[in-house]
Amino acid sequence: MKKILFTLCALCSAITLSAQSTFVSTLKAKAAKGATIYGTVECDGKPLAGVAVSDGYSIVKTDKKGVYNLVSEKRNGNVFITIPSGYEAIVAKGDVQPQYWAKLTADSKTAERHDFTLKAVDNKKHVMLAITDIHISHQLGDIEQLETIVMPQIRAEVEKYRKEGIPVYTMCMGDSSFDLFWYDFLFDIKDFRTTISKIGYPTPIFHTMGNHDNDGATEPDENTDFNATKKYREAFGPTYYSFNIGDVHYIMLDNLRYRNEKRPNMKPGKNMAGARNYDHIVTEEQMEWLRKDLAMIEDKTTPIVVGMHCPVYRMKSEHNSTELYSYYTDEKGGRSLPPALYFSEAFKDFESVHYLTGHTHKLITTHCAVNKEYPVLANTIDHNVSAICGAWWFTAAHGGPHLAPDGAPAGFTVFPVEGKNIEWYFTAADCGAEYQFRAFDLNTVRDYYRTNGEMRVLLENNPQRTDFATVEDNRVAIHVWDWAPDWTVSVTENGKPLKVVHEPMENPQYTVAYCIPKSVWRRNLKKDLFKADPTAHMFHIVASAPDTTLEITVTDSFGREYKQTMIRPKAFSKSMK
Repeated sequence: MKKILFTLCALCSAITLSAQSTFVSTLKAKAAKGATIYGTVECDGKPLAGVAVSDGYSIVKTDKKGVYNLVSEKRNGNVFITIPSGYEAIVAKGDVQPQYWAKLTADSKTAERHDFTLKAVDNKKHVMLAITDIHISHQLGDIEQLETIVMPQIRAEVEKYRKEGIPVYTMCMGDSSFDLFWYDFLFDIKDFRTTISKIGYPTPIFHTMGNHDNDGATEPDENTDFNATKKYREAFGPTYYSFNIGDVHYIMLDNLRYRNEKRPNMKPGKNMAGARNYDHIVTEEQMEWLRKDLAMIEDKTTPIVVGMHCPVYRMKSEHNSTELYSYYTDEKGGRSLPPALYFSEAFKDFESVHYLTGHTHKLITTHCAVNKEYPVLANTIDHNVSAICGAWWFTAAHGGPHLAPDGAPAGFTVFPVEGKNIEWYFTAADCGAEYQFRAFDLNTVRDYYRTNGEMRVLLENNPQRTDFATVEDNRVAIHVWDWAPDWTVSVTENGKPLKVVHEPMENPQYTVAYCIPKSVWRRNLKKDLFKADPTAHMFHIVASAPDTTLEITVTDSFGREYKQTMIRPKAFSKSMK
């Protein structure tokens, strides 16, 4: 492992990739009076008219000669195009970043030229992979885990669609790096930018930033939120932008306002200037740009997909409630629904809006339409995508499966798109897309909890956790990872249907794979260190005997069936399938 990490690190330091457009067109262009940014957009040497171009504040369109002119103060330091439907931005060989933006280099009063070139492609039918929270920091063999555990599944999904001639793209919702360790392990967001290209990620990536992609060495002041994004902007360009693929309009936003405040008794990591704190909010600056961007879409049946790091909503009690919980921050710093509703108001005229988010490391799909109190949200689904790193790469590094904090496998979500129709399914890093649930024989879980010495030590020091040693006879738990209200779970025993109860429950596999190594192995046994964190995606049945065979069928939102024959007794361990 050390040899692999050394080699990758050497490659990262030896190679610098440029994500920005350095294309120079032969098309004629001249700066209009007052314009400070101008240039052309073309395809195969021919001008493209009607392409939106922006500095993050104003948006203009190219004329019939493919020429644009922007009167800009250059505050964001870049200019970008909104890639039109039927085209792709150029991706340099050995790179993964589409060249849809350019860095501004002249002063705010000097006109500078930046050109863009696109290639035509039929992408009405396409696939979007949603990945998030990769958290590379050069610990726990994280780069090797990414390459050996996660990448095979990503490559398999991509190859499956490319064999059918379907283009595949990726949206990454941030936290690709880990700010706390940027200066401890000399690996920051720019190193991630190089690494993801060098491991041969198989699709273009549209990236946005998470809270851990800010530079924690930034001193707190009135410009902290902008200044902390400097390294990110150098590596990936704009922190908010849009693009079209087929009939879908995609938008990437930064919905975290970084504060990095000084606090009493603060013990930050190496070179950290503050507490690395932040608000969950889309700044008014972005909101103004967003409204302009959406105003350019005449067809309100156009599906809107918004990638951003922090979720907007989830249900307060996911298994049986329609009451919304907001992740957005109000003026007092508390979680509040009004800021989230204010954000969603921008999309009220569109029929279908999908938020693709990360941050929680959990897999939660929230259909906001079930909440009748706020009709403005009826068009909205928040897809909170599981973390690529799972539980921060910890479980596999300690001999277990690659799990996320909700006990589900770490992984990513696949969105097949045909015209205006969008579907989705989850792909687990350890077992692929054909598995969507894991069943636990609680009889054998009970035996493990009663007899395993490490488990008894954990529970004695953390009595708030569920002790499965006392569970009733012949119960079976089924964890359906991406369950949503329109899914169904059915179980039969000897042909007879059993009653399936939807009940939040801790995932015992995660307790063994994460909590015991984190606490017992490290002799970190403080009471209440690990609070009970039941997942709402758990179901249970009661079988008639300990040795009967069960037929389990789970049906997703699109009628896809996933079946397993569960032969009992079924052994329990941290590595069970």
